[in-house]
Amino acid sequence: MDIVRERSASRFKYKPYNATNMIAAIVKESEMPADSFHSIADGAVNWSGGTMAAVVIEDPNGICAIYRYQEGQLDLPFDGVPCRFLGPPSLISDRKTAMPDVVFAVELFVPNRGGMANHKVAFYYDAEKNAYCESQSLASWYLSGNRALAPDLQDGQCVAGSE
Repeated sequence: MDIVRERSASRFKYKPYNATNMIAAIVKESEMPADSFHSIADGAVNWSGGTMAAVVIEDPNGICAIYRYQEGQLDLPFDGVPCRFLGPPSLISDRKTAMPDVVFAVELFVPNRGGMANHKVAFYYDAEKNAYCESQSLASWYLSGNRALAPDLQDGQCVAGSE
């Protein structure tokens, strides 16, 4: 059973998650059978407007992807080959915002280094769009550990149709 973290009062809580619509959208968009991919344990995050899920695609090269599903729209803000998730997404409140940032830690092949490197994929909540938006600036902020400067969220990418 996939687990979802849902906003409740001042924190997220775990509850069972039914991903039927999201799985159907992934199957349709990617033209992959449903048994060729799976969500990692505790890898789905749900909020009132949608869902994000860390997905492993069954492939010898180790493909990982993060899908976002909102209001019937599916998008793929991240995919990597070879890649592996280093655990479930983290809900981080370092920026003291109303909703926590969602940060996925991955190990990703970097061609110019010729090997694997740690990488982060980070999302912030945009209340006007009721959407979690992916930001490379925020990911770099979490990866570097330098909290002296606030991340520039102007690079945020939200689900198509929520912008």
